[in-house]
This record gives sequence, structure tokens and C-alpha cells, in this order.
Amino acid sequence: MNAKELIKLNNKKRKELTKENEEYYDNMLVYIRTSVSVSEQQAEELLMELLDHLIDAQAEGKRAEEVFGENLKTYCDEMIKQLPKEPLKSTAFL
Repeated sequence: MNAKELIKLNNKKRKELTKENEEYYDNMLVYIRTSVSVSEQQAEELLMELLDHLIDAQAEGKRAEEVFGENLKTYCDEMIKQLPKEPLKSTAFL
């Protein structure tokens, strides 16, 4: 599945979240997607994995903070470190 397909599926699945969990997840989503050092494909795959995990935990009555912790930035930074880096794009004109 390519990144665009993952984004569409992510948008659909997010509707399963409670309002509180969706707000937490949306913050994760923005943080990970705006990280310029990671591959878009890998970021979207990670987000889908996190979303699936949260949906499963929510079915057990857990909140996002219980699953991922209170410090969203620290958790996301740890996940981002594990992703392949996006090759730097040249800004020089030939």
C-alpha cells in the first residue's frame, strides 16, 4: 500500500476513536508527518501501526495516554529515530 492509500485508510479508521483518543492521536499524526527527516511511506506505515494499536487498546477501555504515555513528543521522537531517513533533497539549481 502506498502512502496516499495509507492516508485514506488512516482517515477512515480514525473515526473509530473516542474524541479524547482522536485528539491525542491527531497530535501524534501531525508531529510524525511534519518530521522532515523520515520517509513519507515509513511515517504512514508507523502511523497506521500506532492507530491499529490504539484502536485495540481502546476496545479494552484504555486511553491513548495509558498506551503511549503522557509525553507525546518523547514517544514520537523515539519512534521517529527508528524510521529510515528521507534522503535530503537538493535545493541547488543546475
